Amino acid sequence: MKNKFERNGGEIRVLSLFSGCGGMDFGVESAGGHVIFSNDILTDACKTLEKYFPGADIRNADISGIQSFPDADIVVGGYPCQSFSMAGNRDPEKDERTNLYKQFLRVVSIVRPKYFVAENVSGLKALSSGTFLKEQLEAYDKAGYNVTYKLLNAKDYGVPQSRKRLFIVGVRKDLNQSFEFPKETHGKTTKASGPLLPYASHGDAIKGLPLWPEGEFYERPHDPDGHFSWYYMSRNRKAKWADPAFTVVANWRHITLHPASPVMTLTWSNLADGWKQRWDFSDQYEHIEANPKRKKLETPRRLSWRECARIQTFDPKFTPVGETDSKFTQIGNAVPPKLAEAIFTHLFSGAGLVALDVPAARKAA
Repeated sequence: MKNKFERNGGEIRVLSLFSGCGGMDFGVESAGGHVIFSNDILTDACKTLEKYFPGADIRNADISGIQSFPDADIVVGGYPCQSFSMAGNRDPEKDERTNLYKQFLRVVSIVRPKYFVAENVSGLKALSSGTFLKEQLEAYDKAGYNVTYKLLNAKDYGVPQSRKRLFIVGVRKDLNQSFEFPKETHGKTTKASGPLLPYASHGDAIKGLPLWPEGEFYERPHDPDGHFSWYYMSRNRKAKWADPAFTVVANWRHITLHPASPVMTLTWSNLADGWKQRWDFSDQYEHIEANPKRKKLETPRRLSWRECARIQTFDPKFTPVGETDSKFTQIGNAVPPKLAEAIFTHLFSGAGLVALDVPAARKAA
């Protein structure tokens, strides 16, 4: 049974935490919400928020030092996740960022919103057999929320990028509702799934941008080993033009290759001895074979920050504040606005809300 998204007034008032450069916030507003408060500890991120959300109360501060918050219908945020990241040190017990969810929970407990949406990396679900995820779910349940969670891949919702993230949605128990996540819209069609749109091409998403945008991507001009370190060359960094991109990361040194670069091939592999591999550039251009009219890069390069923003589905005119490396950090840490929009549209419209006869126990989506 479809249910109604409950709100206090005419507009949906949204309180955003750990906002970064506003990936989730852009999705909120596209879905019909109104961001009234945003917070981040990074100065450049807050300057970007001020640029694009001039009506919001934006706080550049450690969230633990903020004690009062405006009333809101929903609290949203992606609390920092490096301690759970599969690319990080994966030792959450020794990382203070592990407990940042408690700050999110603290704000939820103060504001008592009708709903909340939290985002984290996929490693939260996998690490220690889900112990850290279970701890968070139990805390939200104890705080008075019916909780659902699901691991989503952005490419399944039209984002031209493979990016897995865990979303946790809470509905205050007195509303007698629970949330069901939106069904995938893109993918490989099967009889079970029904008709789906094809995955979005990241090559097509950025094809109108300059082929060599000087100063907008990371280079190592004075390094005798060239632009790419041995570590960078230890794996395939080039996704096919017609496929979604590999995950856009926050470190500009590790950004993957522009799809007009040559194909990488495995030169040698010694996985038994510390996961060692060597990949090198070939003379093959798979995207040209598919369409000779496409441009190609004789000299391979990493994606630019502008291309990463486009792949993340920010507006084409979006320009974060800061130096080039800061732009990459902000863009790489963001929730893709198109993915956020899909979730919040499903929630705000009531399409994802199910009425409960009795308060439900926490369930996994």
